[in-house]
Amino acid sequence: MSAINIRRLKAVSVLKVLSHGRTKPCLMLAHDDAGNEVEVVVKWRAAMELKASGLICELMAALVADDFDLPVPKPYVVDVEQGFHTIIATPEVSKLAQNSVGLNFGSQRLPPGFATWAKDKPIPVLLRPMAAEIFAFDVLIQNADRRQVNPNLLTNGEEIYLCDHEQAFSFLAGVIRWQAPWTGQGTEFLRNHVFFQQLKGIAHNLDRLRGALGALTDARLGEYLEAVPNEWRTNNTAADRIVEYLQQARQNRDALFAVITHLLT
Repeated sequence: MSAINIRRLKAVSVLKVLSHGRTKPCLMLAHDDAGNEVEVVVKWRAAMELKASGLICELMAALVADDFDLPVPKPYVVDVEQGFHTIIATPEVSKLAQNSVGLNFGSQRLPPGFATWAKDKPIPVLLRPMAAEIFAFDVLIQNADRRQVNPNLLTNGEEIYLCDHEQAFSFLAGVIRWQAPWTGQGTEFLRNHVFFQQLKGIAHNLDRLRGALGALTDARLGEYLEAVPNEWRTNNTAADRIVEYLQQARQNRDALFAVITHLLT
């Protein structure tokens, strides 16, 4: 595993509003400390349902995915300064920027050719092992937001990238009667997963992913905590709770993957 280095960028301008839904993520131009230009997709902290906890979920899910060798856009932390909203022409986005002063979550803009996974798109045979690992990953991080109608996947036909993990680690949202996935309880939401119907009834080898979870050491989890900006962790225990959850998942990984296998049988 390589050292974690989350680059901090300064927002310069909004290039495009990528969605007109509640969160209105934007493609933005930003500068790093050396003045280099970076195009980055920014999730506004003010648009996050769980505010700083949503930012933490985005970052920590990206770190886990990267350590598991699952394709995920490179994460960034994007600083929105006071007054930045005044150069944004769209009133709703300007208001979000005004209420998101400080550090926001950003992710690498993928090269041209990537588009959202289409509804009911068949999984190519060569991508089926990756799709199975993505399903298992979403069981692990308790991500209910990779559905047919909202796949939160980007593809160019040959690769799949995971994005949008604001609603991962659902125990943070105070879900009533939440149960850890390795207990076999509380997994009904996964029947709505974008890949579930196509993967069910097919044998899948998830040994690589189980091994990656087993290799997620306490020291590495400590590095995750250090990567989360202090601004997000102030009066917020989400990052610590996620680390505790991942430790428990590692300890119960055999039971967890038995549940995953049962779901797909």
